[in-house]
Formats: sequence, C-alpha cells, structure tokens
Amino acid sequence: MALMATSLVACGGNAVLPGDTNQAYGTASSGTPSITQNIPPKTSASASTTTSASTRVTTTTRSAKPGSARKTVAIPPRPIKSIKAETLMGLSETAVKSQIGAPEMIRGEGPTRVWQYRSDECSFDAFFFPGTEGETRKMTHMLARLRKSADKISVQDCLDQVLKSRSANG
Repeated sequence: MALMATSLVACGGNAVLPGDTNQAYGTASSGTPSITQNIPPKTSASASTTTSASTRVTTTTRSAKPGSARKTVAIPPRPIKSIKAETLMGLSETAVKSQIGAPEMIRGEGPTRVWQYRSDECSFDAFFFPGTEGETRKMTHMLARLRKSADKISVQDCLDQVLKSRSANG
C-alpha cells in the first residue's frame, strides 16, 4: 500500500494502477484540473472519448480487471470576479474586505493601515487612512509590485492576478 501511495505521488497524483500503462504520459496537458472516479465495470473492453468546449470526458472499461474502470472529467475553471481597481478607492475596510476578501497581512503605521494581498507573481497593497479623528478608515492609495523582479506591474494587472489566485484556491 505504501508503494502504491509513493507511486501516485511520483505520478503527480495521476492514478495509474500497478500493471497499467499511463497512455497520456508525455502528452501536453491543458493545465485544467480534473477529477478521476471509479465507475461500474462493463462486460466488454472499450474506450471512448467525448470532447466539448468546456469539458473532456474519457471513459475506459476493461473486462480483464473488474472494478478498474475510470472516468476522468475536466473541471471548468471558475470565472474570476473582475473588479476595476479605481472602484475600490474611497471604500471602507469592511467594503474592501467584502470585495476582495481578507488580506494576507495587515500592517499598522499610526492611524494608517496597509493591507497586503499576494499572488504567485505580485503583491497588492491597499492603504487606508482615516479622514478625520475617529472616522472610519477609507482606501486612499494602492500599490502593486512584482515579487521576483524589479519590473513594473500595473495595479489592475496585479489585482486581477490576486483575484484569479484566490478564485483558484477557494
């Protein structure tokens, strides 16, 4: 059993039963996540593939190994909720949190709060200042930077990446 688990990890999670051959090995992958589930075996050996614009279904049935039939269905990507960066300006912390979600880090500098959101590529900082003493803080400034280089990235491009990574993870 431990050998099988090690084999699955070595295959990147693509389940290939012992004695089977991974027919897709070395072929280009679309990068689309997929789910593989057991399906009831059929009595004859057959293989079929159905392709549509949003999903790919492959069904393989073998009579030699009962219970080894597999069905793989591609999961369509979640559409990202696009937000125009300029629409965040002037919003309260609560309103920004409802739009983007909780930040990964909050830094306080006196009455100012800086919220940081990150994707694999960039960091997006939202600066909140109170208008007057005792007033709720509102976003007054945004900053974006690449995490692994000194090149520039626009605030909108970084915000889109943050939203995309949050959509993929959540």
